[in-house]
Formats: sequence, C-alpha cells, structure tokens
Amino acid sequence: MQVILREDDPEGVEDFLRQRAWIDSSARVVSVARAGEGNMNLVLRVALEGGGTDSVILKQARPWVEKFPDIAAPVERMAVETTFYRVAGADARLARRLPRLLQVDPDQHAALYFDLGPARDFTRLYGPEALTTGDAEALLEWLGQLHRLEVDPQANPELANRAMRALNRVHIFDLPLARDDAPDADAFCPGLSDLAGRLRGDGALRLRMQELASEYERDGGQLLHGDFYPGSWLATNAGPVVIDPEFGFLGAAEFDLGVFIAHLHFTGSDPDLLRFYTPPARFDRRLAEAFAGAELIRRLLGVAQLPLDADLAERERLLELGRERVLS
Repeated sequence: MQVILREDDPEGVEDFLRQRAWIDSSARVVSVARAGEGNMNLVLRVALEGGGTDSVILKQARPWVEKFPDIAAPVERMAVETTFYRVAGADARLARRLPRLLQVDPDQHAALYFDLGPARDFTRLYGPEALTTGDAEALLEWLGQLHRLEVDPQANPELANRAMRALNRVHIFDLPLARDDAPDADAFCPGLSDLAGRLRGDGALRLRMQELASEYERDGGQLLHGDFYPGSWLATNAGPVVIDPEFGFLGAAEFDLGVFIAHLHFTGSDPDLLRFYTPPARFDRRLAEAFAGAELIRRLLGVAQLPLDADLAERERLLELGRERVLS
C-alpha cells in the first residue's frame, strides 16, 4: 500500500526518510514545504538539521495530478522519471543539466534528489522577460543530444510510458477541440469562446489533430523529455537545469521540438534561436511545426493554462497560428 506523503506532516516525512535510511541517523527534519508548483507530482523541500546535509528534495507520484486533484494519473510515472534520469544521466553532456537523483523507492513511487536550492523556473518568460541566447543555446544543445542518444527499449520498458501518453493525448489532442465536455474558453479569456467554437467545428482541423495524436502515441527511436517548456526548466548559477520528465518516452523527436517552438511564440522569443538544435537523422521539420500548432491550441483552449500576459486579440492570433501550423 502506498504511504501518501503530505507537506503538513513533517513527522511522517521524517519517518519515511528514516525507514529507508535516506537521511543520516543523526539528522532530523526541521521543516517541510512545497518546492515549486509541482504540476504533476508532490515535490517537497525537506530542511534538515545534523547529518551533514541542509536539505533534500523528496518527490512522490500520488494517484492524481497535483495541480488538478480531480484528474486521476498513473503513479507509475515516477518509474518513468527515474528511468529517464538513469538513462540520460549516463551521458555526461546530458547529466550536467539534470538534477542528481539520490534514492528511489519504486513501491512507494517516491524519489530523493539533491536540492538545487531556491532556483526559479522559466515561466517568467511569459511576461516581459526574454529567453536569452545563452539559455536557448544550452537548452537546445541539450535537447538535440537527448534526441540523438541511443537507447535500448528492451532494457528500459518504462520508457514506453503508454499510460502517461494516453493521459496526455486526451489533454493535448482531444479535449481542447471537443464539442462536448471541452473547457469553457471564456473562463480563460472573456470573448475567446467564439473563436473556440469555430475551431471546434472545423472538421479538417479536428481530423488532423487526431492524426497527430496517432503520431504522438506511436513508438519511436528517440528519447523525449515529453514536456519541454519553460515550466520544466530551472535557472541556476550553472545555467538551466531540465526537470520533470515524467512524460518522457521513446517516440518522435518532432514532438519535443514542436512544444519548444510553440513556447517561443508564447514568449515572443526569436525563432532564429532554433539554430542551436541539432536533430537526429530523418527529422521532419513540418511535423514539428504541426506539433507546435497543437501545443498552441491546447495551451489556449485546454486545461493546462499558462500565466500569459495576452489579451483577446493576441490569444486569437496565436490560435489562428496554431490552426495554420496544424494544417500546414
């Protein structure tokens, strides 16, 4: 049975860590607090006294989405994340931009990480701040190296990650354009429902989104992060660090780059920054642009909204761009 960790239960957290010898016998828990937003998983910063370590990050996949507790989610996503870190972390060029995994309890869907400190994610880019050339170079060189990494799918069956892909398919390709049960677009931005209705009635768009969904769910040869957007990057003194690969899988690299391209549009960043990405062999740039269009649409009409500083006209422009890219 899974022990459900809670931020308001420091004694329970200490017992959990001590029972697994994840902290020194002389250490004690001083405080427990959320570390960042933690959209999918519970992420706790555990401050310690004694034992030679000031703090650690404790992460657990609970059977729901942390940001939306009414949405069920497979707890096996933690096995995907820790396998991703093990496989990608074996490459020194990738490891330098990943957090250090310390311990794993697969039965409790929990993991312990080195604490990077009070690092901020990159969601500030949705405001006036721009993605710098240096950060873009670091992120895109890392992404290209990830996609060119050779991975044995038989030795790493967790990276099929079909359960999380099925969940993501619904929220990226199905719900945003659903005629029934779709989120209320006016709740995101008053007046947006008119254009949302037109897009949801566009048969060609809906058909192409389903074709892209099939491409997304198809097994492939490249290791993907699966959610490569500013909320998955942390700013540190050593440059950006990539986190939260629970959506990672072996598939088409075009999906990862498509997500990145969409967020270049959301943040008003220079598209010429894509020059830092070196793709794997037989990379289809048109497919990447189509995935970018799908990401634009789902972030504007789906559940997973962004902290955008955008009025109705700008959101409509981005939706039209998304439609154009999907159908191109």
